[in-house]
Amino acid sequence: MKKLTKITNTAAILTCSALLLTGCGNTNDSSSQAAKQTETTKKDQADLNKMKTTKQLEITPTKVSNEVSPEENKKGNKIVKIHYKIKNKSDKDFTVAANDFIINIGENYYYMGSGINYADAIKPGATSEGDGYYEIPKDYNEFKLMYQPLSNKERAAWDIIVPQDKK
Repeated sequence: MKKLTKITNTAAILTCSALLLTGCGNTNDSSSQAAKQTETTKKDQADLNKMKTTKQLEITPTKVSNEVSPEENKKGNKIVKIHYKIKNKSDKDFTVAANDFIINIGENYYYMGSGINYADAIKPGATSEGDGYYEIPKDYNEFKLMYQPLSNKERAAWDIIVPQDKK
């Protein structure tokens, strides 16, 4: 009788162990799926929401969208709007504007377009937000956004992907 009880207890322990391992396997699958989803989202967004620092600023492009379709633009281009969050980490007021940013596609450069574009004199330690509008060729949804003001040597760059409109 003792051998039977011992065998039964061993079987119960093995069954519980198998269930725990199966449960852990499912958890890993879920974690792995979540990781893949996060990786896909990061790839879809490229450097969007990535803060880059210069000597005086912390700059984060937080959102990008198509504002004017190629059909609405007489030139056949499109207008993209980029929302910036910028912190002045220096001890002096620092002026930043949408025209300090340039879009690079291949060998071509595109500058601030029409729209109410961001410009602000940011106090030391303060953060400011605003939008920049840029006209780019209609067939491009990926580009390099570069912070390159003419007034100083501050530099930063991001790879940006414009999300596709869902139709």
